[in-house]
Amino acid sequence: MQNTVFLGIKHCGKSTQGMLLAKRLNWKFIDSDTVLTEVYMTRYKTGAGDAAPRAVMKRHGEEFFRKFEAEVMQMLIADNDSAPAVLALGGGVPDNPFLEISELKKLGTMVYLEVAPEEAFKRIAAGGIPPFLAGDDPFGKFQELYQKRSPRYEALADLTVKVEPGTAAPELNEKIYQLLKSRNLLEI
Repeated sequence: MQNTVFLGIKHCGKSTQGMLLAKRLNWKFIDSDTVLTEVYMTRYKTGAGDAAPRAVMKRHGEEFFRKFEAEVMQMLIADNDSAPAVLALGGGVPDNPFLEISELKKLGTMVYLEVAPEEAFKRIAAGGIPPFLAGDDPFGKFQELYQKRSPRYEALADLTVKVEPGTAAPELNEKIYQLLKSRNLLEI
C-alpha cells in the first residue's frame, strides 16, 4: 500500500488536509512535527512545550534541529510498514541538508499544497513569528525561504494542488481526493 504525503510551506494546510484525508480513507495520520516532538520528549525527558519544533530550534539552533529532524524522518522511512497512512511533513523537511531528498520519495505519493506566500505568511504571523524569521524583515526572509523551497516541493511532488484563500478545508480535501483517484495515485 502506498502512503499519501503532504508537503509545502509552513501553514499551507498539510496537517488539516492530512487529517481529513486519513479520516476519509480510515488510514492512520502521522504528522512529522508531532513525531519529532514525541521523540524529543522521550529522549530528553522534557514536556511537550519544550519539545515542539519551534522550541527545539530556538533552544539548540538550526543545525541541531535539522540533524534531529533528519533522524526522525529516517525513523519514519524505516517504519514505512504495509498499513497505509497519510503523512504531513514539516515545511523544512525537503530543504534539510542532512537528509537525502530521494529518501523522502520512499514515504509515498507526494502532494504539494501550493499556497501564495502572502497567504502563508499571514497564517504564520497569526501564531507569532518563528525564530527562523525573526529580525527586521520577517516577510522578506519568508519570501526568500519560499523562493528557495518552492522548487524543492515541486520537484518532489507527484501532485500539486493550489490552495486558494477562502476555500473551505472539506472542499479542498474533496478536490485532493478526486485528483489522487483520477490520476491513480491513491490505492484504496
